Amino acid sequence: MAKKKDSNTTRIKIANISSILLILFLGAVFFVEMLLLKVEVNYIFAGLAVIIALMMTTSIIRNSINHFKMAFNVPFLLLLFYTFLMMLGSWRVSSYYLLICLAFCVISCLYSNFNRTLSFILVQNAFIGYLIYMGVPVAGHGLPLYITLISWAVFLFSSVIMLVITRAATVSLAKALEQQHSFNDLLNSTESFVAMINERNEITYASKTLSKLANTDDPALVQGRPLIDLFPEKGLKVYAGKLLKEKSNYAEDWEFSLNGQKRYFKAASHSLTGGTGGTLISMYDMTQLAERDEIAAMKDSMKIGLFFIDSNFVIQDHYSRFLEEMLSQTNLFGKLFTDIISDSVTPSELEAIKDYFLMIIDRTYDQEILDDINPLNELHYINVETGERKVFQCAFTTVERGHGELFILVTVYDITVRVELQQKLAEEEARRQEEMQSVFELINVEQDVFSDFSEDMEHEFGTIDKTLKSDMSSHDVLVKVYQSVHAIKSNAVILGLNVFGNKLHTLESRIKKLRETEAVPFAEMLNLAVEIEKISQEKEKFHEIINKLQSYGGGASTGGVKQNVKVLVDSLTKATEKASADMEKIIKFVANDIDAEAVQVGPRRIIKEILMQLVRNSVVHGIEKPDVRTAKGKNEVGIIKLSIKLSEDKKKVEVKLTDDGGGLDYKKIAEKAIQNNLIKKEDADNKDALMKVIFSPGFSTAETEGVHAGRGIGLNLVRDRIKEVNGAMKLRSEQDKGTIFFMSIPIVKAQAAAS
Repeated sequence: MAKKKDSNTTRIKIANISSILLILFLGAVFFVEMLLLKVEVNYIFAGLAVIIALMMTTSIIRNSINHFKMAFNVPFLLLLFYTFLMMLGSWRVSSYYLLICLAFCVISCLYSNFNRTLSFILVQNAFIGYLIYMGVPVAGHGLPLYITLISWAVFLFSSVIMLVITRAATVSLAKALEQQHSFNDLLNSTESFVAMINERNEITYASKTLSKLANTDDPALVQGRPLIDLFPEKGLKVYAGKLLKEKSNYAEDWEFSLNGQKRYFKAASHSLTGGTGGTLISMYDMTQLAERDEIAAMKDSMKIGLFFIDSNFVIQDHYSRFLEEMLSQTNLFGKLFTDIISDSVTPSELEAIKDYFLMIIDRTYDQEILDDINPLNELHYINVETGERKVFQCAFTTVERGHGELFILVTVYDITVRVELQQKLAEEEARRQEEMQSVFELINVEQDVFSDFSEDMEHEFGTIDKTLKSDMSSHDVLVKVYQSVHAIKSNAVILGLNVFGNKLHTLESRIKKLRETEAVPFAEMLNLAVEIEKISQEKEKFHEIINKLQSYGGGASTGGVKQNVKVLVDSLTKATEKASADMEKIIKFVANDIDAEAVQVGPRRIIKEILMQLVRNSVVHGIEKPDVRTAKGKNEVGIIKLSIKLSEDKKKVEVKLTDDGGGLDYKKIAEKAIQNNLIKKEDADNKDALMKVIFSPGFSTAETEGVHAGRGIGLNLVRDRIKEVNGAMKLRSEQDKGTIFFMSIPIVKAQAAAS
């Protein structure tokens, strides 16, 4: 309304100034033209006419209370003035008479009153028609009548256009007046204490509630009184004095006692635009809302998110302050809740959430059912901009607002800490269970056997550490590390240390995945080293547990040559039993031909590691299942035999491992080798080439990977370990009769390696 008032005031000023200037301009032009044409004119009358016109116009402008009346009075006075000048000059310069009259119409339009402008245009055209009828040359001397009539028609058409424009301006002004009446109605109906004061701080308008503060029901009775007189209490007068002192831009909360009652006001004042010099005073009684404010403060201080969404999932304008902090987003009003959580769920989950919201809006489903199927009972929220992760629990219920429109009230709880605590408790419980299982597993392991395992494990972790620090390529490093991890895992699984074995099995999977990468990133190698270090620390826990068991049960290792043989045989026997049970096979391990001296002088660790891999290979790939063996006419019990002897010259340790299984499946090996581009198709029948293939890193004929086989690292490890001690290996296999591995290891090299 203020803008419309400013605009109207500006138009009135333009009209007033234009009227004064037009009188001066027309008078000056008249004098100049008369002098140039040398027409005898009573210049005194002309001057008096200009002065009188100026005085009358100025008087009308100054004294008009209702400026709308000037839409007729001012232009009509200008019309009479200009017509009088034309008459003094005998209409010698009348060519622009109609154009000047059109300017009078413009001035009338600026006063924005359709009815008075219409009246002026009608009177003006009637006057022009009369002049034409009397033969006055209003369009210029010497023109035919039809030219004059055409000029008059053009003038009339232009006047009509002016009238249309005035009509639009009048409608706009009428709306402004209507708003002004609405403002008066608002003052009479509002519960707020509202007043409009002038420059002298006297009341121009006042609301009914404010007048009641001064013990009167009629707002008209307080008009003209100083604002400060309306306040009965001293405390209020102090507040009012400060408001009037800073009234251009004042906003404060008032707290005072009135008639023994604690009251709260929110007071504000604003200077009004438009040059009126007035100030609008607004005091809102907050007393009845004090409790609501306290409740709202409690709501804002609670660590929950509250907000409404409509049927299109749009967040409404009122939501709790903490919601923005929870979501790490601002200005949530108007945003789609589904867009906010879209990065935290899958597309299919998001569609299910939308369907769930529609079910809530539908209100035909039981609330308990809706609570049970709530898809956001635990929302793992992700803010992609900040990378922040939280866990929310959301609850939903329908609320009817406004004209019966349904909204969903969403309550969001931040349960991040609770979920993290639950996860930590679960992890701690899992760790305790893991430790307990490790203790039970170690109890069932003989001390000498575990000592042997521990020694081998220390060696392999040492080898891994050296390999990681070497200058080898990443892929070569991964092969060596893979072999060591596989060796440790094999021994752990055989001893029944399943917790430790499963961790190593997971590590194996990670290494294999890295080996399949064309270029291994340095960061991945670094992460792998960290992971290996974590698993390496597990061995320290084994020693702690063993020490505790020894402190409770006592005992020590018997040691000696015979003990070394026993540990080796027991380990291989357990490996056979464990793997055959998992593979659902019946296999017996026979080791009657063991030379204790050969075991003593040979590289114990390497011999054990090689045999462990070969025994597991025979169990998994060599010996058939009982039903298959029976169908072939064999005994359902498969046999694995081990022989360890010194050579006749006492310079070598000769190891022989046989099984009575199905032998090498050359056809299957060839298919797999061709598939992996390890041999050409023309070498599919070359048994020597195929035997070399089975020792390649990563090669395996197993269809699936498991704890015992499928990684393709076992025979590769055997080959590399024999090379380390400068040994030799032969392999002989016959279909359905079995496989023989024969290894020869020099004693000198073996001892160096063992040390």
